[in-house]
Amino acid sequence: MRYIKELSEEQKQDLEEGHKKGKSHRFRIRCQAILLSHQGYSVQALAGLFKVSDLSIYKWMNRFEDGGVQALQTQPGKGRKPLLKLQNQAHVELVEAQPEKQNQRVKPAREHLEKQSGYSLSENTLKRFLKKLVTSGNDSVSG
Repeated sequence: MRYIKELSEEQKQDLEEGHKKGKSHRFRIRCQAILLSHQGYSVQALAGLFKVSDLSIYKWMNRFEDGGVQALQTQPGKGRKPLLKLQNQAHVELVEAQPEKQNQRVKPAREHLEKQSGYSLSENTLKRFLKKLVTSGNDSVSG
């Protein structure tokens, strides 16, 4: 059985702060897992509670022991990469070239984009991209 046995007051405060106010859900549950381990919860109990594998709990513990609370943050570059990127001018031009009648309706616009690009997109993916495009200062799509 493995536990996080020793935590300084500063580490406890940082973990509690991360658990309550952390920006990402993953960071908050990792902080909570370390706190619960310190209270005596087993790896198996934590894995069941957070619906992850035992291996994930061990990795969180190792990361905490090696790098402290900050090491529990999700590392840059993790996760699925976006299908549409603002930095890719071809993506921006493809969206801007939408026929006028499809500008206000997501489903036909998505279908048109799928035909033009060969990507399989969800409506939510397109909505997120359009929101980023408009808020980035590129207003040609909205007007």
